Amino acid sequence: MKQLLFVDDESKLLDGLKRSLRPMRHEWNMTFVTSGEEALKALAQAPFDVVVSDMRMPGMDGAQLLNEVQQRYPQIVRIVLSGQSDREMIYQSIAATHQYLAKPCESELLKATVMRACALRELLGNDSLQRLVTGMQQIPSQPTLYAEIRREAESKTASLKTIGAIISKDIGMTAKILQLVNSAYFGLHGRVSTAEQAVNLLGLDTVQALVLTVHVFSQFPSTHGSRFNMGRLWEASTKTGALARAIAKAEQAPALVIDQAYTAGLLHDAGMLVLAANVPERYDAMIETAHDLGIPLWEVERQELGATHAVVGAYLLGLWGLADPIVEAVAFHHHPSDCVGNTFTPLTAVHVANVLQQELSQQATGGVPSQIDFTYLDRLHMTERLTDWRELAGTVQRTAEKERVHG
Repeated sequence: MKQLLFVDDESKLLDGLKRSLRPMRHEWNMTFVTSGEEALKALAQAPFDVVVSDMRMPGMDGAQLLNEVQQRYPQIVRIVLSGQSDREMIYQSIAATHQYLAKPCESELLKATVMRACALRELLGNDSLQRLVTGMQQIPSQPTLYAEIRREAESKTASLKTIGAIISKDIGMTAKILQLVNSAYFGLHGRVSTAEQAVNLLGLDTVQALVLTVHVFSQFPSTHGSRFNMGRLWEASTKTGALARAIAKAEQAPALVIDQAYTAGLLHDAGMLVLAANVPERYDAMIETAHDLGIPLWEVERQELGATHAVVGAYLLGLWGLADPIVEAVAFHHHPSDCVGNTFTPLTAVHVANVLQQELSQQATGGVPSQIDFTYLDRLHMTERLTDWRELAGTVQRTAEKERVHG
């Protein structure tokens, strides 16, 4: 049974939550307290899976509470449920929260958010891995792109178009900006699937504050002598995103699916960054083992960690509230036949794009190329499309090379 802690200084609101969430009493053990101080006492006495806190409270406010929770109990999922707060308080809460839900909040949305986070958590069977991923504030960025975004944000002539273009090329920045815009931090509504859309919705002043004041992005640490190659991962991810988008277009998918295919392709190996940044020596050893034994890196990860980088990335992106089709594509991109469904989705585009870009580059990020899941394509009745997709992959690669040559 999941253990949930709800924190709000308004007793009437807590009473309303108790009533609306009563149907969940057989799945959730729920504790309700009226202050941050009470919350910390409860946390010290029993383990909890999720904390849902108001933001504006006398004494210890929600931002202070959740920052304390993150420091003391990094494995706990942290959700804000609050009315409109001032920007300063929002900025203080960003690092410590996974999602921000706005009051009034439908009970179904709250239930769905909590259940989704808990379901994704079950994929990570390793407790230390759960603590590591749940405690993360950022996915570190490619160093040159991090330097670019800092320069552009500091520039007196900074433009949203340029900032959006930089962010859309980076795994960590894209994931973080989509987390912020798809939660209610800034009072925005609707699902956003690309970095460019997110930046335009947030506006220049907010984006500059997030980059320069709140420091929502960070750069990947220097790894001299490491087997993990950040540049290679970035190149493979951008190529996979571009090809996934092209495949979705070729299948005449809706615009939303095309956008999600690109973003999921860019983010599909985000879990590698998480592991390489947090357990670098151990991950280096896994890369070496995969290379020496001639087996896929994800197989070594599963043996060593009980979970693959695909699951690690999907868990974090799901915690951050990214759209289900993106999270699904990241989670199952090696073995899409493990996922239910028999129609073309971003997962289809990302799986095929990942394999084909590795064929073209003749190298895999982990040493051993991925293979097409023919069981999956047969289920979708799309195996015959593979020849056309291979031709498309060659066209996309040649176009990218021409653009690189001509600047």
